[in-house]
Amino acid sequence: MAARDSNGEVGRARRACGLIVRVGRAVGGRVRTAKRRGVASVLAMMFLIMFGSLVAAMAVVSRGNIRTAETHQHVLRAMGAAETGMRVAEARLGEAASRFVVAKSTIDGSFAWNLWMGNTGSLGTIDVKAAPSGHDEEGEPSGLAEAVANIHAADENIVELNGLSAPVITSAMAGADLTEYMADGWVMTPAISLGEEGDALNTVAAFQIIYAPLANGTDIRAIVVGYDLAQTAGGEPVTRTMMKDFRLAKRVDHAIISPSRILIGKNVHVEGDMGARYSDINQDNGDPVVIRSDFYGIDPTLDAKLEDLFAQLENFDVDQDNRLRVGHPIEGAGIPDNSEDYDGDASPDNAFVDITGDGYVDEFDVFINHYDTNHDGRVALSDALRYGTPSDGLAAEFTADDDLALLIDSLSPDRNRNGVSGFTDLNGNGRWDPADESLLDYDTRNSTYPDQVLGYRDGVLDALDQYSKVHGSIGFKITSAGWTAAQGDYGDKLRGPITGGNGAPLQFGVSDDDLPYIDVDTLGETGEELRDDADGASFEQQLADNLGVSVDALAAYSEAKPDGTNQPRYFRLDPDTDGDGLPDNYATAYYEKMPFNSPNYTDWYYRPVIENMTFRDVQIPRGTNALFVNCTFIGVTWVHSYPLNNHPHWSLYGRMVWDAAEGHPAPAYPRTVYGDDAGEDGTDAPSMLPGSAIPPDQLLLLADEPLDKGDILDSQVGAFDAGDYANLPDPLLIEGKRVTDTKLYANNLRFHDCLVVGSIVSDTPEQYTHVRNKMQFTGATRFQQKHPEFPDDPQYNPESDDVAEIIKSSMLLPNYSVDIGAFNSPNSQDVQLKGAVIAGVLDVRGNASIDGALLLTFAPTAGAGPLRDFLGNPIGNPANFNSSIGYFGPEDGDEESLDPETLPIVGGDRIVGWDTDGDGLADVSPFEAQPPGSTAVPFYGYGKVTLRFDPNMILPDGVMLPMSIGAVSGSYREGKP
Repeated sequence: MAARDSNGEVGRARRACGLIVRVGRAVGGRVRTAKRRGVASVLAMMFLIMFGSLVAAMAVVSRGNIRTAETHQHVLRAMGAAETGMRVAEARLGEAASRFVVAKSTIDGSFAWNLWMGNTGSLGTIDVKAAPSGHDEEGEPSGLAEAVANIHAADENIVELNGLSAPVITSAMAGADLTEYMADGWVMTPAISLGEEGDALNTVAAFQIIYAPLANGTDIRAIVVGYDLAQTAGGEPVTRTMMKDFRLAKRVDHAIISPSRILIGKNVHVEGDMGARYSDINQDNGDPVVIRSDFYGIDPTLDAKLEDLFAQLENFDVDQDNRLRVGHPIEGAGIPDNSEDYDGDASPDNAFVDITGDGYVDEFDVFINHYDTNHDGRVALSDALRYGTPSDGLAAEFTADDDLALLIDSLSPDRNRNGVSGFTDLNGNGRWDPADESLLDYDTRNSTYPDQVLGYRDGVLDALDQYSKVHGSIGFKITSAGWTAAQGDYGDKLRGPITGGNGAPLQFGVSDDDLPYIDVDTLGETGEELRDDADGASFEQQLADNLGVSVDALAAYSEAKPDGTNQPRYFRLDPDTDGDGLPDNYATAYYEKMPFNSPNYTDWYYRPVIENMTFRDVQIPRGTNALFVNCTFIGVTWVHSYPLNNHPHWSLYGRMVWDAAEGHPAPAYPRTVYGDDAGEDGTDAPSMLPGSAIPPDQLLLLADEPLDKGDILDSQVGAFDAGDYANLPDPLLIEGKRVTDTKLYANNLRFHDCLVVGSIVSDTPEQYTHVRNKMQFTGATRFQQKHPEFPDDPQYNPESDDVAEIIKSSMLLPNYSVDIGAFNSPNSQDVQLKGAVIAGVLDVRGNASIDGALLLTFAPTAGAGPLRDFLGNPIGNPANFNSSIGYFGPEDGDEESLDPETLPIVGGDRIVGWDTDGDGLADVSPFEAQPPGSTAVPFYGYGKVTLRFDPNMILPDGVMLPMSIGAVSGSYREGKP
């Protein structure tokens, strides 16, 4: 039977099928075979189905992955196109904005929106520059929107999408939220292909930009759609959209811009970019920028270490930041040997260890290593500077220069960047006094001062102070090669670390767009709003009110109040009524050198002296030339001067020299006065013109040296060489009168120990004349925006309606020469300036802080302005007109000062000269023998000066600068609007 026949057909079939036959087992003496039910076949079929399914699934998945990868590639291409488009949008918007040079500085929603739309009739002075990219235009764009459209109209590789083949200015897209967007003024551009010429359309990506003005008026939203133009299954390109907002603004991006040389001295820190436009580098001292080391000159051993560092910087400093990078293949190899023994103690000094741990070796590292005697990585300051700080218990390690120590320990007051910093300056001396003044940034959670925890005024100098000489970059109009060819290697002219700038530390050949030109033409109507705020009573009325007399009584006023009473006092200066070139009361009047206490002065000034008075919103008449002592100026002070000061002898008319025989200053050029008006105005205009008949009895005084044709009688013209006479300039005429003393038409003022609560603004003279239009701020003069003692009392503070303009500029003195600090400033000096400080040339010495920007207007040019004689010939050296912050001397081109490093040492102290009259001022040069009975005047020290750029400041209206854009923080997002 089949069941028993294991060798039968069934068995053979099973074996042929490869099935496994179960072995039977004995039951009851018999062998029982297992039943065969086809299980192996079922399993085989299941595996077959499983593997087949897996194969099919893998095929499906593979195809899906391919499609996913392809889709991802489309997305990435679209996203990349959008990112490219955003960069283009930012560049195009920035270029369009930079074409509009505007006088208005308050860029509010109304101004920005009207500028965007081209409604510029009520926006003040606007100049439109040619397109930087050089594209063709049918005409000058009326507004920013049109300028943007014009740029895109020149684009190539246009891809027509959404029906656009050219940019259009149109209304908002359908569905736009008009509470967020403007309803019109949208600029829509055609799509731009990113492919190469000849590429098939379906192989390239593209982007399209929409410039959507926002409802606030100041912001433009760039909406960029990126396309991958390859066809997808749905027949539509893949797109990705991103958006970013840009704010229209007008700003200057530098802490200082100067067309004259910039000198940055010892104990000076600059936080912000510097812009050097000076280019006459072939002159003596023609270096456009000179920066002094803060540490050189303190200690001879330290000097030796620094000299070795300087030598290596010259050869190994690749990026010109005055530091050597640790581990860098070139700079690291230049770090001097730390095994050198400089102090002779037979052990290595380790002078060039990166003690601050910032990855660089610079002057600050060498300084800390030199003075850190206990090797704790920090230098403890003097007892006075550690008092009340967390370092109070340490032993002093550096006491040689408290001003320098305080400068570094106070760098970057807001170290945790929370917007709160500094201290309550109760006594107004600019220094934190821990006994009764509190630091402002206080953390109540743990009773600490966060800024101090991060090193601000903690009593030590260490890595937390993050020292640099210039925290920014320096831009030059000149080229590096040109400077080297003219002056040799410039490395030794720039000392101290230059860090933190955008781009290279030194940038050469900078364009006018990045380094704007600022002069009196650029300034336009700058300061008009400030001048309008000087609306108080007249200067004479306020002077009389302070004295308690009438205005008429001022002409004969005689001061009788004793010194030291802090009462208002007035020492008048009488006019010159007898034509001798001297005030009628010269015998008792006060006079001083100009510049004040300068070792190389250029003139003398007789001055009225005004003490202990308060003026509010006052206008100081031209020709006042006063000395203000311990006076307070509240609000806006407007200084007047005659603007048309272009006569070649403007600074010579009225010049005085010391008359040793008479013992007082006297006119350098005795003058001829003609006509029947022998008063201070000289003569009627027709009386002194060449060719007029002048009777001999009208000749009051014949000039020893004629300055102009008016000095020569008509009858005497023939006695002069014709060429010499022809070369004499015409007389100076002002308002129909001949002028022989321009001091009456300019203003040279000195403010000593004064408090300015507000701003000082001047008229705008056409020419820079450093002798005539000058202001000097000496002693403990201070600038504040609120009264330090009565900050909330309206009686002592500017009018509330004036504050908005006052905060824009503490000092707006175009083409004036400004001196902050004297040539030996006392430690009590504390000048604090804010906003845009505008002057012709500015010199800062002693203790001062400037938070804002310095915008200087005088570009010294050989053969122009004060650098030409009356024949138009070039005279003098343009490099001697410089803006110096800190102390320099004649060897550096600062002819009116002395370099402290060259001062002689008498009795262990450097002296600035000899005091012969007991007033505490030097009357005789320190390099001359001591006069009998005189005393030495010591040098009071370098002080400290900080110049910090304020990116949030608003410029005064009238400063002609280009518009710009800035990305709005946090505005980037992806997705459709």
